[in-house]
Formats: sequence, C-alpha cells, structure tokens
Amino acid sequence: MELKFIYPRWGSADVDWKTFLTKVKTHGYDGVEIDLPLDKNPKAEILLILKDFDLEFVGQHWETQEADFDKHKERFKKHLYNLAEANPILVNSHTGMDFFSFDQNAELLEIAQSIEADTKISITHETHRSRFSFAAHICFKFLEAFPSLKLTSDLSHWCCVAETLLHNQEKAVLKAIDHTYHIHARVGSSQSPQVIDPRDSVYIEELNQFKTWWRLMLEKAQTSKRDFITITPEYGPYPYSLYQPNTKMPLGDQWEINQFIKSEILTVWNTMNR
Repeated sequence: MELKFIYPRWGSADVDWKTFLTKVKTHGYDGVEIDLPLDKNPKAEILLILKDFDLEFVGQHWETQEADFDKHKERFKKHLYNLAEANPILVNSHTGMDFFSFDQNAELLEIAQSIEADTKISITHETHRSRFSFAAHICFKFLEAFPSLKLTSDLSHWCCVAETLLHNQEKAVLKAIDHTYHIHARVGSSQSPQVIDPRDSVYIEELNQFKTWWRLMLEKAQTSKRDFITITPEYGPYPYSLYQPNTKMPLGDQWEINQFIKSEILTVWNTMNR
C-alpha cells in the first residue's frame, strides 16, 4: 500500500501558487488539499498549474454553513459537484451542521453518496466540530446507519469536544478507524483541537495517543488491501496556532510542525513493515 502525503493550502493562501507548489513538490508531497472556486476561469487556472507541477489534489469542501436547510442542501450539492468534476483523488467534505436533525444530516449524506455514484469520485466526511460528525458518540450513530460511509478522520476535534483523549469511547473510535479513508494528522488535546507544538515533551501523552490512532488507521487500510491512503499533516495557522501575546507571531511554525508530523507517521509506517 502506498502512503500519499498531501499538503494543505490552508495557512498558505497568501503565498503565490508557483512558490507554494514548488515547496510542496520539493519536499516530497504527492499533492495538495484545496478548495476550488465555483467560477470556471480561476478554477481552470488552478487545475492547470497543478498539472504543470504533476501534483494530485484532494478537494476540500467547507463552505456550506447556511442554517436554512433547503439553501444548505442546494449549496452543498453545488460545491461537491464542483470539486468532483475536477477529478481529485477524493473529496473531503465538512458535511451538515451539529444543530441539524439526524434525518437532515442523513439526507445530506445520501446526497453525497449519490454524487459519489454519479461522478465515481470518493467523498469522505471529516470528523469536525460544528458538523454532523462533531462528537464520537454522535458520529457512531451515523456509521451504524450508513455502513459504507467514508470518513476523513481528525480525532483532535473529538478530543476537544469530549474534554478527554477518548479513552472512555473506544468503541466509537474503533468504528471510525474502520471507516477512515483519509487522515487529517494533527495532535489535539482534551482542551484544544491543536497542541501548541507536538514536539514539546509536555505533550508526549497526546502525541503517543495520536500515533497509536494513526497506526490503527494505516493497519486497517493495509489489511483492507487498499492501493493507497491519503494523509494530510494538518497543523493549522491562527487561530489554531496561537499568537504570542500582543503580537501576530505564531507560537508554532506550521511548516516545520507538519514536516515533523509527516516524519512521525513515516516512522510508524516503517515500524509496521519491518
């Protein structure tokens, strides 16, 4: 099985595309994770430069946040089709809202499954605060109802919601791992979705827990005989990365920490396959 490492555009939107993609390519990434504009011309320009750099991409949908369900549903469809039609490796979707009913969120999942069948592009749903999957025990119910549901697993959000490292929710966590098709690799804690710097020994418990989860995700993908699994090291910019007081200087360097996370996952992978 191949590990495909993907770098997020999030946090580098102020960097011009060629500079950004040159750095990503030079450091051995297979692609980038990006949203795409609905406007055809700028969308085409982005896809062309990705082709020039011979980089793949994961499409990211996050924009749909309307409280009105009917409006939300139509905008959701539009963004998923916009991404899927660009032929990404997969589409990672922030799906639904935490305040929608189970049936409303289920309808959105059914729409995504229909778009997946229509376009032949896998759509994965991120475990993320404010969405249908905002907590381990809530997502578990959807996984029971939708046996073919694919997840983008970022368990840092669940840790923050539950104020634990999920030691008392093992059944839900293992269920999510079984459904993981894309990994967002960030180290969270019981009090935040992102620790200040996972290289700091004060966070060794959190780092080790997340490495255990990542190993289980890789093992599941491997035993399922998948050709590859995509991994986005996703230490984020402000406000995920806090500023030093009275400055706009982040306490952690996004690029450096994402390289550390990538290295840690490769170490886990190499240990698995000795």
